[in-house]
Amino acid sequence: MTLGQRLMLLEKRHYPFRRWPKERHSTLLFLGCNFPGHFPRTAARLEALCREHGVGAVYDCCGKPLADGGDSTGASRSRSALMKRLERLGTERLYTVCPNCAAYLAPRLPIPVGSVYALLAAWGWKSPAPPPEGWVFRPCPDRAEGRWLKEMGALLPVDGLRPVKRVGCCGLRHDIAAHGPKAGAALCARVAEQLEGEPLYTYCASCSGQFARHGCTPVRHLLPYLLGVEEAPDCAQSFLNRARAGWRPRREGETP
Repeated sequence: MTLGQRLMLLEKRHYPFRRWPKERHSTLLFLGCNFPGHFPRTAARLEALCREHGVGAVYDCCGKPLADGGDSTGASRSRSALMKRLERLGTERLYTVCPNCAAYLAPRLPIPVGSVYALLAAWGWKSPAPPPEGWVFRPCPDRAEGRWLKEMGALLPVDGLRPVKRVGCCGLRHDIAAHGPKAGAALCARVAEQLEGEPLYTYCASCSGQFARHGCTPVRHLLPYLLGVEEAPDCAQSFLNRARAGWRPRREGETP
């Protein structure tokens, strides 16, 4: 296990930037941890939209990094705490902005788990953005079915996006990252070869940051794009952004 992985697990084990609503909500949007770190302005925009629609916004770690890192005790503790909060808030449906969070939580929770794009569709969201053109990288949890990409297509045509080929992961999957940064860099280089200077669209914050760090530019996350927020992945200040999201003055009705 690399030093970076050890530090990541230390943070996730007792996630210090957790923020949940205090009042009951039948529906919650789970913003996770990586997305607010890489896209803080878009996270704030989503939280504002949630307030308008009576949906609670959650900043927390889903526990997947702990499970992937072999910390079964920490993952179990994280899942138990999450379920207790959901029960306390009377939550009947959970939506996530991260495909990894959804893939991890859906089989482990007694309530339905959907994508943020399904939630936006339920709100009748109309995207102000023109149809994107370039390449799209489908993250590990959505590679087989492409359900998240289809749900985006209901909000904005994505027919102009060509799928990246012959690369199954950005390199952050635990078993790949365990081999060190060179393994991820090699995968990112294979992606960069296909782009030929065209934009790379993603819908996973971790993938966005990984590709941006390795020079696959320009990298755009489809969620900020759909919401009309001009925001590139903020790799340099990801930790500080997570801290600001969790520690900023809480609004009435919020709890740690």
